[in-house]
Amino acid sequence: MSVLAAAAGGHAFWITSRAAGIVALLASSAAVTVGLLMGGRMVKRRGIELRATHEALSLAALAALAIHALALLGDGYLTPSLADVTIPFASSFKRFWMAVGITGGWLMAVLGPSYYVRSRIGVARWRTLHRFTALAWILGVAHAVGQGTDAGTAWFAIGLAAAVIPAGALLAVRLAPPSPVGT
Repeated sequence: MSVLAAAAGGHAFWITSRAAGIVALLASSAAVTVGLLMGGRMVKRRGIELRATHEALSLAALAALAIHALALLGDGYLTPSLADVTIPFASSFKRFWMAVGITGGWLMAVLGPSYYVRSRIGVARWRTLHRFTALAWILGVAHAVGQGTDAGTAWFAIGLAAAVIPAGALLAVRLAPPSPVGT
């Protein structure tokens, strides 16, 4: 372990946060894609069961998101406080993009696990709330593009496009007004 820390040159927390942020972005994009496939009824009810996949991807995204934020607390360069990584606009480092990410993160942290209390809050109310997870995802994508260390690299742009385009296309279809019958 000390060999890895030495190889990271004192940047282990930053590298961990960066990697976890990318994992959170990829897992949340896949979860949104699968969720929209399920909710849009594009997958037949008696076909492939995607609920377990959606749940696993969502939980993985939440875990990666927590690691992404908490690993920054050990970063020796930024030296953020707990408030800096949990309260929008508290950090002075790229304040706007940090706030966008924190807001999206809190939305994900609250709305994602709401699945487990849907019977208590009512399924119809839960479905209405759950639709806002798309907003949390969009905020996460914006945070990655606006603040991400790798945002200007080709590999990140290609990976981002591969993860975001399917979910974005399905979201656009979902939000589009229904076409008139017979056209």
